[in-house]
Amino acid sequence: MAGNYEFNDAFVNRSGAKTVDLQRFSKGASVLPGIYKIIVMLNTERLTIAEVEFRNGENNVVDACIPEKVFELISFKKEQIKFTQWDVLVDNKKCTRIQDIIPEATQEFDSEGQQLNLSIPQVYINKQPRGSVPPSMWDSGIPALMLGYNMNGYESKNSNYESKSFYSSINSGLNIGAWYLRHNGSWNWSQEQGGKYSVLNTYVQRDIPVIWGRLTAGQLNTSGQLFDTLPITGAQVASDERMLPQSQRGYAPEIRGVAKTNAKVTVKQNGQRIYETTVLPGAFVISDLYPTGYGGNLDVTIEEADGSQQNFSMPYSSVSQLLRPGSVHYSVSAGKLRSDNVSNDPTFTEVTWQQGFTNLLTGYVGLQGNQDYQAIKIGAALGLPVGAVAFDITQSKARLPDRDAMSGQSYQISYSKLINETNSNITLAAYRFSSSGYMDYLTAMETLDDLQHGNSGYQIQRQKSRFTLNVSQGLQEGWGQLYVSASLENYWNQGSTERQYQIGYSNSYKWVNYSLNVSRSQDEWGGSQTSYFLNFSIPLWESHDMGSYAPQLSMSYNQDSEGQSSEQALISGTLGAQNQYSWTVSGTHDASAGTSSDLGGGYKGSLASLSASWSQGRDYHRASLGMTGTLVAHSGGITLSPYTGDTFTLVEAKGAEGAAIPSYPGVAIDRFGYALFPASNPYQLNDVVIDPKGISENAELENTSQKIVPRYGAIVKAKFDSRQGRPVLIQADYAGKTLPFGADVFDDNGVGVGVVSQGSLIYARVPTDKGTLHVKWGAETDEQCSVNYTLAPETENTKKTALKQYVESCR
Repeated sequence: MAGNYEFNDAFVNRSGAKTVDLQRFSKGASVLPGIYKIIVMLNTERLTIAEVEFRNGENNVVDACIPEKVFELISFKKEQIKFTQWDVLVDNKKCTRIQDIIPEATQEFDSEGQQLNLSIPQVYINKQPRGSVPPSMWDSGIPALMLGYNMNGYESKNSNYESKSFYSSINSGLNIGAWYLRHNGSWNWSQEQGGKYSVLNTYVQRDIPVIWGRLTAGQLNTSGQLFDTLPITGAQVASDERMLPQSQRGYAPEIRGVAKTNAKVTVKQNGQRIYETTVLPGAFVISDLYPTGYGGNLDVTIEEADGSQQNFSMPYSSVSQLLRPGSVHYSVSAGKLRSDNVSNDPTFTEVTWQQGFTNLLTGYVGLQGNQDYQAIKIGAALGLPVGAVAFDITQSKARLPDRDAMSGQSYQISYSKLINETNSNITLAAYRFSSSGYMDYLTAMETLDDLQHGNSGYQIQRQKSRFTLNVSQGLQEGWGQLYVSASLENYWNQGSTERQYQIGYSNSYKWVNYSLNVSRSQDEWGGSQTSYFLNFSIPLWESHDMGSYAPQLSMSYNQDSEGQSSEQALISGTLGAQNQYSWTVSGTHDASAGTSSDLGGGYKGSLASLSASWSQGRDYHRASLGMTGTLVAHSGGITLSPYTGDTFTLVEAKGAEGAAIPSYPGVAIDRFGYALFPASNPYQLNDVVIDPKGISENAELENTSQKIVPRYGAIVKAKFDSRQGRPVLIQADYAGKTLPFGADVFDDNGVGVGVVSQGSLIYARVPTDKGTLHVKWGAETDEQCSVNYTLAPETENTKKTALKQYVESCR
């Protein structure tokens, strides 16, 4: 943060021409008069991003004129302030400083951080939550067309068959103002069945800041906050806690598994494919699922290179519904159910409300149904010293043709707790019991549809009970980490219970990381399997300056209860200045399938991310190719990115072609002057940083960082100006004497290009080979002069010497 630093200008050689008042530099603000887009801080908290005008004030100090927009964001206690001329704040001709309103307040400009720091005694303002970003800062972005894609092609061949398939998912959109149209779908082609396009959803959305929520209309998923997520065609208004300050925000699931080869992993919810990717042999974690709500099982399929499959279902639920006092979460949804298992598209209505009353108590209620089904849920969450506990009861009633109405209750209790004393983290422990007459909405609609088609309806599963548990336990220092997870699920019209258990241990010794995982599953038909997985990984050499570049060697052993076992050795690493190249080589020996080998590689380029893999076994081979990325069409053309997402930053930096985006490997300013990459935090300040390395020697960025606050779904443009021209360093004299230190330097267009530095040196970037620089240190005619320059035409040889140095007189 800038401060009032005083320096003795006697140390500066200022002999010669009249001197310049250096007072503005002593105030820690070397900014020149003008209008700048900067961050405004209030008492060390970010207030907004605004265009602020700087004018020359008293004592040749440059003052920041606070705009009306900034004053509106400050919650003044006007009854405590003597200032009464609030109407003058709208007058742009008058420069109003914060100390003009509150004499005890101060303002300082930090030129390095490009922020204006306002300090106001707390007695004069109402306290705002930490991390507040007011809706006035939310940027709706630019009009644009967007297409995100994830394409994967597969070829498998063994002694009995040959198969080729292709899968492509798209996330497309059109942004106009604050309205965002989205379409998500996938095209799946196989040699056996041909091609088919499936629509995941098409919808339009718009933020409603006054209620901290969003309107969504079309094909959408319900929020899943109290009831399971359902796909509907209709409309929804729901709160989004990302709009709230970070200090006022209250879980997205991670899917873990083990692949024996280069495997294809598919995730489905409610029968719809929501995710597909290729993973390397060994343990994997999927943590970037496309958001589909907070509830509903996730069905996971791991298809190995030899065609074998692993299948498991992951119960997907949020933690206890505990909110801060005064916080509210809500949703209102209406429309028609969209399910392949129900043919008549029944109507659907859902209303949910959660409210934090005290630090101890949060209450919630939900209504759901149509003319044939009604359900009401009432519950409470308690923040107790022993942990967070939530308990709720759901009463349902379903009217079925030619039968008595079915009604019943479902009871659920959930618990979560981090026990610091024992380093135990119970992330979710939940139990649900449903009576024989209870049905959730989807079960009721599937049963009704089955009956209407002349069937009995008894094959539709009705859940009886479900139990889930996730616990991680940190052991003593140096002893590692232990985790346990379990889920049990059974149904009224099915005798067996589905069970899944996992227990794992991980630790490290010097460079070696090792882990052990034991899992057991039992399906609905009573079949069970137990598997054991042991893994060691070690860098091939000490990293030192190489950091993450050091390749990793992993060795693993896998065995199941049927006596099948496999051993694997894998080496993986990255290459390139930004780790943009990745590679993996592995060999596997399986007791039944024999020996196989796998190769994989990836490249994150400036236009797309590419991947390839090859697996070769005893009697099969499998190959895959993949490409992922996003393209955006905007007023300046079409820009591509190797990344996918829903909210993006579009950097415009004309003349800075080749400059990299450090936080996103592979992304650089293209030859048209643009770069595209995801914006990670909607409704929060995002840093946009450009690394000028790689740009032309005849270009210079005026600034290399900005702050943006994108709305969810927006494509926000961040414009960076650059100076074009050849750099020159001129040592100039004025009437045989040195120029005044600190004098301003302008080009022929009156644009400020810098100041005179010590030793009468002028550094400038000139747009033409011949021109004039104007030096001013006062308003009088004898307080300014001009320096003419003439540069030799630039050639390939002269380009190697970027800075041209001259000695000239200023006349």
